[in-house]
Amino acid sequence: MLFHKKKCTQCGSSYDVVDETCPTCHTPDEHYQELNIPKNLIWVSFVKQLILFGVGYLGLKILGLLAELCLMLFGIQNETTYAMAVNTIRYVGIFAAMIIILWNDFPKFRKTFARAFPYLIGLAGTAALIFSNIFINVIVSYFYTTSENANQTLANSMVAQYPILCIIVLGIMGPIVEEITYRLGLFTFFCRINKYVAYAITVVIFALIHFSFFNNTMEEFINELWNLPSYIVAGFLLTLWYDKFGLASSITAHIGNNLYAVIMTIILNYIK
Repeated sequence: MLFHKKKCTQCGSSYDVVDETCPTCHTPDEHYQELNIPKNLIWVSFVKQLILFGVGYLGLKILGLLAELCLMLFGIQNETTYAMAVNTIRYVGIFAAMIIILWNDFPKFRKTFARAFPYLIGLAGTAALIFSNIFINVIVSYFYTTSENANQTLANSMVAQYPILCIIVLGIMGPIVEEITYRLGLFTFFCRINKYVAYAITVVIFALIHFSFFNNTMEEFINELWNLPSYIVAGFLLTLWYDKFGLASSITAHIGNNLYAVIMTIILNYIK
């Protein structure tokens, strides 16, 4: 397990075992290669990894509840307007919080974000996400005729009424927040224990957050279950892209996939 500290042979400072160089004097660790630490991941302290996951997962829920309480005072009745306002407040607030949390760690982001290759691979990831979703829907349709799940239905109604805002919030900001939460936070934390465990936990939790299993009829519940495979595969692909190519790649793939969905919905609404 990668939770212990190591001591710098040059200055004597203690620092995280996953760091390649001493953050104080920048002396390389001569035993770093022996640890077989995944090189494409962005390693912040395990405390920050847990905080990022907590902020992204619980923070969205808590901030959402606070936003709902505030919006109730304004008497907003339209469900779509209400949902759009809540999601905007949630994602903007969490995005700002994550920047503050990671402020001192931004030098660690240069390796993956300063090169063009991760972005190009990310675009390939977008294509993989889109085609895998189409393929899974075709397979599922042979066994069950699904309708959009509650999460997607609400997202489509928001896109119809607030297309530009949805491009920014759902297409760009949302994917960044989710990648930091579930890849940089959750996945990287569990990689300190075991990579296979990290994949399993990250993929399952990422899939489940996109669903509403409560207050549904049996038919709606079954429909949610049949929509689950597409999100499981999406979670796996995004985690794989982060693991193999870095955070810039998984963010690019996620943004590309969401922008594709938002823009296609805008086009379809315009045609109608």
